[in-house]
Amino acid sequence: MKRMLHTIGLVLGVAGTVFSVLPGTAGASEGLSIAIGLKAQFLNGALVGIPVVYSCAEGSMFPSLSVSLFQASGKEVVNGFGFEDSLECDGEPKQIMVFVVPGSGAPFRRSKDVVVEVNVSACDELVSTCVDASDGPRVLSLKR
Repeated sequence: MKRMLHTIGLVLGVAGTVFSVLPGTAGASEGLSIAIGLKAQFLNGALVGIPVVYSCAEGSMFPSLSVSLFQASGKEVVNGFGFEDSLECDGEPKQIMVFVVPGSGAPFRRSKDVVVEVNVSACDELVSTCVDASDGPRVLSLKR
């Protein structure tokens, strides 16, 4: 299981490195930031809550946040995705819980760690450019 999580982490790390050097995805504009919280919240296998702290500049347009989650389960990887587009942008850090639903038929398991990656994006209304910031991949525990 640790080997599979390590492999998933490496794949996501390489992908994150490649995407971070592509034009239009490098870095974040002033005031745009995101960080994964320390512990995921297990909700009966149907949902996993991922704590996220984000900030975006006042006046940002179309702010959105996404969470990708992966968990080794036997010989398979259960993955899920969460999205939030009702973000408050005032330049101050905000903490929210983003709920992730498993994308496959298998549920998430409490006794196994998850690999998480988060992304926030927003557009500047003055110059009509959009930027993003990301954190992860990071391993979080679902154990109590």
